[in-house]
Amino acid sequence: MSCKEPKTLRVACFKDGRRKIITFKRGAYWWSSSEGAYPLSAALEAITDQGGWVETIPNPNYRPKGMFG
Repeated sequence: MSCKEPKTLRVACFKDGRRKIITFKRGAYWWSSSEGAYPLSAALEAITDQGGWVETIPNPNYRPKGMFG
């Protein structure tokens, strides 16, 4: 697999406890199940408008490559 997991993830957090992972594919895009992918700058505005914020968290799926990996 050529897909490399990033070391950290950006997560949009909302006061009601909802969280969404922000995905980056060929530039910064936010994925929404209803709207599909759209530019991150627009997403950040939408997140803050809804009273949310963005946190950076360590990626639990990140596996650093060893010497032979």
